[in-house]
Amino acid sequence: MLRLFLTLLVVLSAVLAQTTGTATLVGTITDNTGATVPGATLNIVNVETQFVHKGQTGPEGNYYIPNLNPGTYRLTVEASGFKRHVHEGLILRTSEQPRIDIQLEVGAVTESVNVSGTAPLLETETTSTGQILEGDTIVKIPVLQKYAFRIMLYLPSTSNINGQHVVGQRERAIGYTIDGVGGKEPVRSMIGSTNQVTSTTIDALEEVKLFTTGMPAEFGHSAGGLLSTVFKSGTNSFHGSAEDRYINKVLIHRTYLEQLPRNNPFTYHELSGTASGPVYIPKVYDGRNKTFWLFGYQRHHEKGGETATLAVPSPEMLAGNFNFGGLNPIYDPATTTFGPSSQCAAGVSECWTRQPFANNQIPRNRFDPAVVNFLGRNPYTPENNTDRAFNAASGPTNNLISPTNYRSYRTRFDAKIDQQFSSNHKMFGRYSQVRHRSWRDRYSPEIAWQEYDWRAVPIPIDQRNVVLSDTITFSPTMINEARLGYNRRRGTVFPSTLNQGWAGQLGIPNVSGATFPNFQACNNQSTCTDGTTFFRQDNSGLSASQEVGEDFTFQDNITKIVKRHTLKFGYETIRTRYNSLVPSLPSGSYRFGGTDFPFRPNTGVQFAAFLLGSVSNAQYTQAVTTWLPRWWSHALYFQDDFKILRNVTLNLGLRWSYETPFSTKYGLQSQFDPMSPIRSPDEWEPSPIPRALWLRRI
Repeated sequence: MLRLFLTLLVVLSAVLAQTTGTATLVGTITDNTGATVPGATLNIVNVETQFVHKGQTGPEGNYYIPNLNPGTYRLTVEASGFKRHVHEGLILRTSEQPRIDIQLEVGAVTESVNVSGTAPLLETETTSTGQILEGDTIVKIPVLQKYAFRIMLYLPSTSNINGQHVVGQRERAIGYTIDGVGGKEPVRSMIGSTNQVTSTTIDALEEVKLFTTGMPAEFGHSAGGLLSTVFKSGTNSFHGSAEDRYINKVLIHRTYLEQLPRNNPFTYHELSGTASGPVYIPKVYDGRNKTFWLFGYQRHHEKGGETATLAVPSPEMLAGNFNFGGLNPIYDPATTTFGPSSQCAAGVSECWTRQPFANNQIPRNRFDPAVVNFLGRNPYTPENNTDRAFNAASGPTNNLISPTNYRSYRTRFDAKIDQQFSSNHKMFGRYSQVRHRSWRDRYSPEIAWQEYDWRAVPIPIDQRNVVLSDTITFSPTMINEARLGYNRRRGTVFPSTLNQGWAGQLGIPNVSGATFPNFQACNNQSTCTDGTTFFRQDNSGLSASQEVGEDFTFQDNITKIVKRHTLKFGYETIRTRYNSLVPSLPSGSYRFGGTDFPFRPNTGVQFAAFLLGSVSNAQYTQAVTTWLPRWWSHALYFQDDFKILRNVTLNLGLRWSYETPFSTKYGLQSQFDPMSPIRSPDEWEPSPIPRALWLRRI
């Protein structure tokens, strides 16, 4: 037996059978005296597809039939000297293991006893706990933006405070599988983000189950619970569905304190459709009872925005006039000196001082040429709300009323094929693709020059999830399931301003032209330890980035029944690789300050420092390469469900997981060695990666 175990483990390279979402049927066959009936044959047939699964009772009269897709079944039991027993309307659900004990009646096998009824709701064979939502229920409830992972919020033991959590565990620890293959973004593995999880067409889901506690050893990647989704299969009848969940703008009421009209365009659709049936080509191929197809489509189509009250530079500010009702005098950074002065604080003989600009007005000839070139392109939206504006230390506030602008289009495609070669051999394959197209955020109404608007940069994201599963029943007591999986996510941010030489066009000499220069205001003008970009632009600027993650998965699970023992053992390996290009600003990020009186609060205006080109500090970053880690993950498990008594089952399991240290694609990784001698720059080795390969995809 040990040799058989090792041979199968090495040759078949064996995992997680029930993570595909299949059900298992168990029970004991007895006669009318209570004695067990060994050698009885069992046929269980899916009434919609006619897929057949076979089993046989062992010496103890027990049977075990795994890998049953959720659905309605007919169970037939036959044994010599007994009437045929037919159990109709048996409904099996995702990852459940119901017990159906049957008592046979003495008689001829040509006679039959028909019983109708579903499986018991109480699962007594395992210690795992969880909750199931069937597909018929899922399509009827409002699921936010119809994301599959948000179904979890309808299930017990979950919370949605600072992320989604199961039984109080961290969000990242939640497992998420689609037909047994991981659906979370490789590496980062978050489940709460709309574009980090492969969210399929939820109308095509057969069932969703959330496991909370007591999971057997065959389950991995689920320290904080496991959300298992299972796709429907086609049947012998053609089926289809279509739906549009639409929100009409005229039905949206303004909030209680909202006074401005909503003039922004608004469209919201959640479109979905499914179609399924047998593969049937007249006079060529009749796939009824053996070959089935399913197709799902879903689209999130959103155009939205809100009316916003914002701040933009006034015409006076753009002309250098910073008279805001006597607020914040501005000083000339070119006059900074240190020495004795009457402006020093009491008791201080020497200090840093600056001379104020007359009338808080910066002469036009003091404007920096690069800033003049920038403002000549009219980057800011003109103010339109001067009547309701009020002055702050940095300038007029609430002097612009404008609708925001947001677009989000997320399209999902799913296709599945099921094939029954025989009652002992079945396969299925599924392909899912998600296409996200949106901007980084709502357009900044303050920015009239769209190329300069960081929030208007497209962030295309593409996801793919593929699975191929093969199940073979070698004998009534030995079953094998092998599975291949592929999960990929690619997200890019490539602004249109890349490599356009904008620094040179604006007149900033001797810097790279790879990115648009990032202009920021010093939050503290004296120290300038932090900054924010003028008028709502983000701090990261118009930089490029890319993230590509991939998981290649192989799993195999073997079930062997030996008398009162149901033995499961399996192996899983995952090859993970990642491609990360971090954002950088080789053309510079410039922080402007110096129009305050040194170390005196309530002085200076950041935008005045910008007009003067008074750079307090500048930072240049360069992505010299992409981060390309890759590693292997391995897992082995052994599970023994030992039936000590007819009504007592002992679940024993052991799981071993190992993740190898990562290495990079070109060996570009370093570590600190305090014993290593210091080498001069002349001894440094050149990078093995040509510059053209920096953006190369994996």
